[in-house]
Amino acid sequence: MKPATHTLSDLFGADVQYVVPLYQRPYVWKEESHWRPLWDDIEEVIGRQTDPSTGPPSHFLGAVVLDQEDTTPGEATKRLVIDGQQRLTTLQLLLVAAAEEAQKAAAEREARLLRRLTRNNEDLTSGDARFKVWPTNTNQAAFRAVMGADGGDVGSDDPDNTIHEAHAFFRRAIRAWSREGHPSEDGIHDRFEALRVALSSLISVVSINLEAGDNAQVIFETLNARGTPLLAMDLVKNALFYRASRDGVDTDALHAEVWEPELGQRYWREMKRQGRLNRPRAELFLMHWLAMKLGRIVPATELFSEFRAQILDRVAPGGVDALVRELCSDASVMRSFDDHPAGSIEERFFRHLEVLDTTTVFPVVLLLSKSSEITPDRRRHALAAIESWLVRRMLAGLTTKNYNKVGADLLTAATNDLGRADELIIAELAGSDTATQIWPRDVEMAQVLVTRGLYGWVAQRRVVMVLAAIEVERRRSSNKTESVFTLPAKLTIEHVMPQKWRENWPIEAIGEAEAPDQLEAARDAVVHRLGNLTLTSGPLNSSLSNSPWATKRRALHSHSVLLVNAELANIPDWDVDRINQRSFDLAMEICRFWPSPSAFGVVDLAEEEPVLEEILAATVATAANVSSESGSNVAVPDLLAAGYLEDGETLFPARKRLSTTALVLSDGRLECQDEVFDTLSAAAKRASGTTAENGWEFWLVERGGEYVSLGDVRTQLTSAATTESRSGGSASPDS
Repeated sequence: MKPATHTLSDLFGADVQYVVPLYQRPYVWKEESHWRPLWDDIEEVIGRQTDPSTGPPSHFLGAVVLDQEDTTPGEATKRLVIDGQQRLTTLQLLLVAAAEEAQKAAAEREARLLRRLTRNNEDLTSGDARFKVWPTNTNQAAFRAVMGADGGDVGSDDPDNTIHEAHAFFRRAIRAWSREGHPSEDGIHDRFEALRVALSSLISVVSINLEAGDNAQVIFETLNARGTPLLAMDLVKNALFYRASRDGVDTDALHAEVWEPELGQRYWREMKRQGRLNRPRAELFLMHWLAMKLGRIVPATELFSEFRAQILDRVAPGGVDALVRELCSDASVMRSFDDHPAGSIEERFFRHLEVLDTTTVFPVVLLLSKSSEITPDRRRHALAAIESWLVRRMLAGLTTKNYNKVGADLLTAATNDLGRADELIIAELAGSDTATQIWPRDVEMAQVLVTRGLYGWVAQRRVVMVLAAIEVERRRSSNKTESVFTLPAKLTIEHVMPQKWRENWPIEAIGEAEAPDQLEAARDAVVHRLGNLTLTSGPLNSSLSNSPWATKRRALHSHSVLLVNAELANIPDWDVDRINQRSFDLAMEICRFWPSPSAFGVVDLAEEEPVLEEILAATVATAANVSSESGSNVAVPDLLAAGYLEDGETLFPARKRLSTTALVLSDGRLECQDEVFDTLSAAAKRASGTTAENGWEFWLVERGGEYVSLGDVRTQLTSAATTESRSGGSASPDS
């Protein structure tokens, strides 16, 4: 075998075709586990081109194994793909998507150079031989349609594979990245040049070429089905102890007394979910440890290479013993994150962080926890601020994009003066009002939590987390409650007024004088809001859940020991005004539990006191022209004015096979495929190539890591307007 490292220009630059044998499985890579992490890594590489201080501008993508294939003289060389066909196929789909988007952006030079990496010389090849990769037979029709489309019709989706979906994903991702922030025409061209350089010269793979006598099938089985795969930490260990032995260190003692008691434990090989993937704990620790040491996020595929180049190769002679001890000591610190006492700020922080599914702050927390310069009180102060920032942004539906950069910025800030790390971290979190970093104030939180539906908009496990935190805080302040921190194991969300309220909650039964149709619309608008949500230790019997209020409040009281339900037992009537008032009261508890920036001592921040009546009146004023029945009068400018949408946000098509995105402009129009459209539907028709589209359902926007339709966003606004319009912008808890 002859291994060699190649860039994509090396791999695809010559006239060559990599043929996938018929017996191999079809293309199966998917967005969450493969395409998105790959694109995230490429964005990192592009960023390092302009800022080398963030790390070397390169990325290793793994290995492929190739065998010789008989080739007729004068034709393109052929190689049989023994291992790596998913990787090679994905790279071709990525390259052609980049070429197509470059062409649409009039970056013609970059488009030509990128396309050369997807097509063989037309004077030398014809038909399917023109493709650099030729997949197994079940993928060939879809691959031919996508790779030969030249940006045009890619044909109908093949449900037996994800070729079309991968191509569409990369086109969406590239277009959104290239247009983010409304760059000038020259700026767009610069971005495509950076993308072309990254793809052609900074992405590398190891190709292992088999020689005569090598058994291709045995090698394939060895790579894919035999033995336990090496972790990056295994490679780190081997490199460390090899270097230690050369330095004359007693490696037997170092291994037995330092490494084995910590990093040799089975705990570190257990799988743990991070984001979209499950990874061994050792990989996660190494990823966070390197980020802490280097001040930047290191992709999972580059852990060992970065450790060797940036850490091990820079250790002075005789320093490996200390490095091993530091690594094991820091691993012990990270393992302690699982064992903080119940009710402590640290235990609460890590429990909530798991629900938030945000690990980009782990390197910061590791630094705070291992550094002797940071007192326990300052560490807890910093953790409370980070948690508040994350939770408030989650509840406000703000984007998680750029959290990696925020994490790196927090590391930089903290390391400037570890003795004042908490102050510097808080100042960094509060230092920007951009959509990717703003720390919502109390008024902003109250506005969101009073006027927007929470259920169905925020993941249920996160709503449970918030209500459970309120429950624990109420228990903490109560002298009558035992087992303060021990809540039932499986808490579930219960709507106080049922989602199907019409069956047993008649309008006339509570003596309301407004028109029934208005009251029905108002109830529908508030049913998913915070004030109408509570917790139970298990779903109520459906008959109790949907029963009249007098029966249900007794059921909530008798079936629950939770304090969030005890208050409901004394309320005689439950309707829209009660829900508004409870939403506000719970919002204020949330704001106390996860305090605002001013509560952490940030200067020059005048905190405005939220007032329920003012919030409701402002909602009515903002949505004065919104139809309370259908929302048909709502347009994109209304969403912008009400803060439900932002200038420059990217909209994505709901159909996965479509790649065209749209940008929201400051005047409410949309830019799509270099044209500006007055309506969502017009832009949707342009993106889909059809004659009729419902733009509100066609376009999606990212909210807290989830994608929701603009129709859902509109419902949020119209629900707020409907409710507050019928109450005249006020809420009376006694009405």
